[in-house]
Amino acid sequence: MIIQPVLPWPLLVPLLVALPAVVGWLCVAAGRQLSRGLQWCCVLLSVLTTLCGCLLLLNPGYVEQRPSANAPVWLVGVDTSASMAAPAEDDPAAPSRAQLAAQALQRFSSVRDREIIWLSLAESARAVDSASLLSQEAPGGAASHVMAGLAAQAESVRRRGRTLAGVVMVTDGRETNAKSWQALVSRAGASGCPVHVLPLGKTWQAPDLAVHTLHPFVHAYPGVETRIISTISNTRMGDLQLQVELADAQGNKISSQTLQLAAGEQKDVSFPLLASEGEYVVRVVPQPGESRTDNNATRITVRAVNARIRVFMAEGAPYWDSKFLAQYLRKQEVFDVRSVHRLSEKRFYHINSGDDDSAPSESPNMPTTLEGFSGFDIIVLGKGMEHFFNAESLAALQSYVREQGGILVLARGRCYAGKSEQFAELEPFVWASSGAAECRLLPSRAGTEQGLFGLLLPAAEARVWQELPPLEDVWPVAEVRPRTVVLAQSEQLPVLGIMRYGMGAVACINGEGLWKWDFYPEAKQHGNMYHEFWRRFLPWVQTAAEFMPGFDLSLHLERSSVQEGESASCRLSWRGLGRPDALSVQVLSLKDGKMQGEYRAVLRNGGVLPQWECSLGVLPAGEYLLRAVVPGTDTLAPECRLSVKSLPSESDNLNADPEAAVRVAEATGGLVLSAEISDDELARIFALPQGVSATEDVYCPLWNKWQVLAFMVLCLGTMWFIRRRKGLP
Repeated sequence: MIIQPVLPWPLLVPLLVALPAVVGWLCVAAGRQLSRGLQWCCVLLSVLTTLCGCLLLLNPGYVEQRPSANAPVWLVGVDTSASMAAPAEDDPAAPSRAQLAAQALQRFSSVRDREIIWLSLAESARAVDSASLLSQEAPGGAASHVMAGLAAQAESVRRRGRTLAGVVMVTDGRETNAKSWQALVSRAGASGCPVHVLPLGKTWQAPDLAVHTLHPFVHAYPGVETRIISTISNTRMGDLQLQVELADAQGNKISSQTLQLAAGEQKDVSFPLLASEGEYVVRVVPQPGESRTDNNATRITVRAVNARIRVFMAEGAPYWDSKFLAQYLRKQEVFDVRSVHRLSEKRFYHINSGDDDSAPSESPNMPTTLEGFSGFDIIVLGKGMEHFFNAESLAALQSYVREQGGILVLARGRCYAGKSEQFAELEPFVWASSGAAECRLLPSRAGTEQGLFGLLLPAAEARVWQELPPLEDVWPVAEVRPRTVVLAQSEQLPVLGIMRYGMGAVACINGEGLWKWDFYPEAKQHGNMYHEFWRRFLPWVQTAAEFMPGFDLSLHLERSSVQEGESASCRLSWRGLGRPDALSVQVLSLKDGKMQGEYRAVLRNGGVLPQWECSLGVLPAGEYLLRAVVPGTDTLAPECRLSVKSLPSESDNLNADPEAAVRVAEATGGLVLSAEISDDELARIFALPQGVSATEDVYCPLWNKWQVLAFMVLCLGTMWFIRRRKGLP
């Protein structure tokens, strides 16, 4: 027992001695009319009451340890988003991440004498009464805001004036917002506490069938078969036989194909189109066991290019390649061809589309100015170009490609003899000094990604490329220019490339001998690949230019796909006569065809080729068709496709991201735990911070008991009763 008097001892001791004596004497004097027995009874009662009052002055009591009002707090958060239902290992039979999290919660709940706040973490952080209730929660949250939720809870503890001793995070590391870890590290750093993490899970791809396309917008040229190609992917669905359907915009089936698709395999499916322009859907029927079905179809827009591609062809050293190419192009509906062939220094002949033959001429009669070149969409050059071009005409050709968005095709590799800096500037490759080889044209990965191979021509793995006759006179390349994409190569030697040059592009076939694909019987066994190559390649290379054939206005998106909440913008150019007073971009929803808005373009460059920029702002998730127009005119309106993708949902990707959780632990000095949590790790996690105590000493007085107060009332009440019975006041 401890005494803590309310008055100083020098004052309290005399008071304790004198007070009972004085009270007793006064009681004797006031009770003289009572009998002796009652008189002493009253004296005793008054003295006892006085002694109880003295007890109050002495303030006796004891010290008791109780939990501190500012005891440290621990946060234990468990990810309960839908991804936690995935297996913890890359094995369907492995326990789920949620099951391992429940086992970890049992270990954490064994800690005693610690104040722990249990949190369920998904779209937000939600407090749960106990670890057992938290372990029973089924994973199902539609989003992963694990770190953001913990950061908010840490800030809440700090604002309440409590000491945050530590944070434990049990998660697969997936975050909807990739920057949330920075907020958690900042909050934990402000509180001076470590964040311990238990990362769960590895790579896991849920069973799914997916349909997608690299080319959602396809141009259809007259006389050229249009093909729609989509890729079907099989993830953990076993070996399947699928019906892949091509449907119109209303969902009516046009055609179908049977596809054998093994687990883990993806294949391309190609549909030829009889009717070209329109909206089309490639789809597969959902299969039992799929984790999602929203990706079982993809939409593709096909737009007809009604204008013929205007081609000018110049050949200074006629050979079989130029003869076969000129004859073939003149017969194709899609091309409007004008050609000049040099026979000698003063002897040329011209054959144009619709002509069967032509009489020789003494003049090349070819374009030499920018205006002359601008009358064509594609310029095809053979060899011997030093006989056709001088410095002025070469400068005009450069301006045609660079500033007017023209296309130049070097059909037989290096097109001139000797040296020419002006020609060299237009070439996708820097040639080596000498040497020539024989090589096959083998598609590269870039050629597939660009849509030339696999979409228009046979895929890179097709046997035809290994069996076609090789190209001759393939020159070694000293350097591939930075803006060049190598579309085909053979043993690291570029054979086919395309280089963006200002607004236009230059394509180069490094070699000769393509004519053999149209002549040799062994080549004909694979179909007429010569015809297919030129019929597909020239329209495809036109898409690399700023302008489509017949269009004076161009429209290009900065990005063809953006996430919901991101703004989209596009670029417009004009090459026609005059300059439009205003340009705008119309946005139409492909879902219902309704106009979503019309946005005015802003002139950014008023040079030789004026350019505009147009910001479309933030659009809702969906597929959109963009159309550039000159208000108040009937100018041909170029179009393109914009995809606004929804923010990734929890089921879009079930791969764990343990590195993200580990990053937080390393930044805050926390532990990276394993599924088997040791006693030592538990002790370190829930150790008290230095200088912080979980309890405090509390003084408990003994006098403030109801029994003491009741005794005093009883004594005073009894004395009052005795005196009233005897008629005393």
